[in-house]
Amino acid sequence: MERSDTELDDAALDRIRVICRRFAGADEDELQDRPLFRVGRRRCAIFNGRSSPPRPRWSSSGRSLHFLADPDEISALGEDGRFTRSPHHGDRGWLAINLDDQGAVDWDEIAELLESGYRQVAPRTP
Repeated sequence: MERSDTELDDAALDRIRVICRRFAGADEDELQDRPLFRVGRRRCAIFNGRSSPPRPRWSSSGRSLHFLADPDEISALGEDGRFTRSPHHGDRGWLAINLDDQGAVDWDEIAELLESGYRQVAPRTP
């Protein structure tokens, strides 16, 4: 039996939530009816689902993770065809990766990308 867009969105978002819960001080909120992950007021990731409410900015994103990329990795990630500039501040270092083919998603890589975004917004500890 084929799973619905909502079920596939929920499965991907559940995995992202599990990863983000490991980050001290990380919270989940919403931005434009999409799950947003942040530390304080500083954003580090947004999930866009196929069942998310339609908005022009997000219409071509499909099921995707939008994240604040490490500035030192933006060029390399940009050369990898899986990554695109995010419609959410792509001009400020945000990238997106498509999660439609969940069987092909490398969740270890997703965890690394999320941790990298988190480290950029988390308070520095001595």
